[in-house]
Amino acid sequence: MKRGFGVRIFITLVVILVVLPAACKSESEVTVEGTIFEDLDGDGILDAGEGGIPDILVSNGITVTVTDEGGSYQLPQEGYFVFITTPNDYVTTLWYRGITEHDLDFGLSPAPEKNGDEFVFVQITDIHLDTEGGHIAIFEQAIEEINDIAPAFVIATGDLVFQGDEATISQAREWYDTYVNSIRDLEMPIYNVIGNHDVVGIHCEQAAETEPGYNEEMYRDYFGPTHYSFDWGSYHCLILDPNELVDGQQVYRIPDSQLEWLRQDLAHRQGKPLLVFFHEPTTSWENRTQVLNLLKQHQTMMFSGHWHFDILMDSYGIPEQVTGAICGEWWLGPGADGNPFGYRIVDVDGEAISTFYKGVGEERAINITSPGAIASGEITLTAQLYTEHGAIQEAYYSVNGGQAVTMQIEEGAMWDTATALWDTTQLAAGYHTIAIEARDEEGPSSQEVEVKVSKEEIVSIGELISHFEAYRGQYATVKGEVVFAAMGPPYAEEGTGAIVISDETGGMVIVTVECIAPLPPTLATGDLIMVEALPLQYSMEFIEMSNEFGMIQQYASLLPEGLLVGDEDGPQAVRIMMLLSGDDVQKIHS
Repeated sequence: MKRGFGVRIFITLVVILVVLPAACKSESEVTVEGTIFEDLDGDGILDAGEGGIPDILVSNGITVTVTDEGGSYQLPQEGYFVFITTPNDYVTTLWYRGITEHDLDFGLSPAPEKNGDEFVFVQITDIHLDTEGGHIAIFEQAIEEINDIAPAFVIATGDLVFQGDEATISQAREWYDTYVNSIRDLEMPIYNVIGNHDVVGIHCEQAAETEPGYNEEMYRDYFGPTHYSFDWGSYHCLILDPNELVDGQQVYRIPDSQLEWLRQDLAHRQGKPLLVFFHEPTTSWENRTQVLNLLKQHQTMMFSGHWHFDILMDSYGIPEQVTGAICGEWWLGPGADGNPFGYRIVDVDGEAISTFYKGVGEERAINITSPGAIASGEITLTAQLYTEHGAIQEAYYSVNGGQAVTMQIEEGAMWDTATALWDTTQLAAGYHTIAIEARDEEGPSSQEVEVKVSKEEIVSIGELISHFEAYRGQYATVKGEVVFAAMGPPYAEEGTGAIVISDETGGMVIVTVECIAPLPPTLATGDLIMVEALPLQYSMEFIEMSNEFGMIQQYASLLPEGLLVGDEDGPQAVRIMMLLSGDDVQKIHS
């Protein structure tokens, strides 16, 4: 090599090393910037005279910043979108934009009506919409009813489309189009949440990872960020995405980058009460404790779906409302808890939050919220009364067909509440029928439930089977000896499986699906356990189509007596108990 050539190479390298850092920023230093402004003419364009708005949260999904006095912001150009947290006194038609551009402005229009302590929203979940005409008709009927209710906004907590994870890209896109065409009829804002079946193609052999729309890409194409926030009234609202693909496997956890976004977002809303929305209940999240520890620093209520039944859980001190599916049992019929196709109406009145599950097509409904399946002492009998036929004029309750007793009625924004003291000590221990009748301007409606009067919370298995409808969809506690256990590997995935327990009165199958946080204890034949779980009833048609319940189908003939429901044509349904959390199993002794 000639000496001069070597010197030239050396000089060239020095120039590159010195000049390149100044000439070319690293990817993490590339920024996107813009202005959040008051859009006086509503055209979405920053015009002369339209001033910037300070203190607006802006994020790329990882980093959160706040606009300065002039409404300006700057963020690293990473992630998929730049999005804003719409404040409680503004609205915007464009709250997110793709991050491919370097200059991104957002216009906001004043909306002082949002900034109140009282508002109503509707939660819909597990629509599983496909192109079948009957399914679309039910969903569009729900939309028509929601428009009549006129909530401030609608939140759709996932599984918007049928089974996108098992579909080809083209099939999933057809379902997404069907859903989008339907929700266009809503007359208020809708906030969407991604569900495990909205993640496209990951369980379909014909779908390629490189194909546009794969995984969460299709959801982002239609709806934007999979996690974000907005303010309404005095509440800060969070949408979380616990779906993550790890080595080709779908797991439920809040990814680290999203967790960092959550920390930063909450740091700007210290002291604000939270409404938190996601699809999969937190008991299926691998990092549940880590997330809940952040949320517990605020007054929080959480809303989810996924299970296709309706239950209010206590998640380490945070109320978590799991809402039943609009599609019921995958469009086959009512949910496993007996609830119809429906949605949840949520009434927010300052710090007080009350909810009502309403069936699609119901013009009247009575939800008896207290007592549960078991009662003792003097209690308050409580029922929510919904009608579309004028005001509730009067309400009564009776026990075992006896004398009608007048209930006190408290008027509400969306439904009324009827209450009365009920002294159960005047009744013999055992099961009694409570009937509530309410009368509106056009006539009466009624609802009956069976309640056990007892000081004992544990129910014998035989009794549970005999009075199954009294306990269906509510927590029930049973105690028995394990006669079969197949939970977790090698029988099933972690947190999934089944056990059979028995006492002197009968046997019960207890199923758990995605029960991750915490995991149930390791159980063996002969263990004596106490379990709090939900009695549910699944149709054989659903069991045949469900991978998660294949074990029940395989061993249906061996199920304990009383769990199969059928007629002369054979078994039609199976009754089980569903374990929701590993905390709900107590091993008494081995």
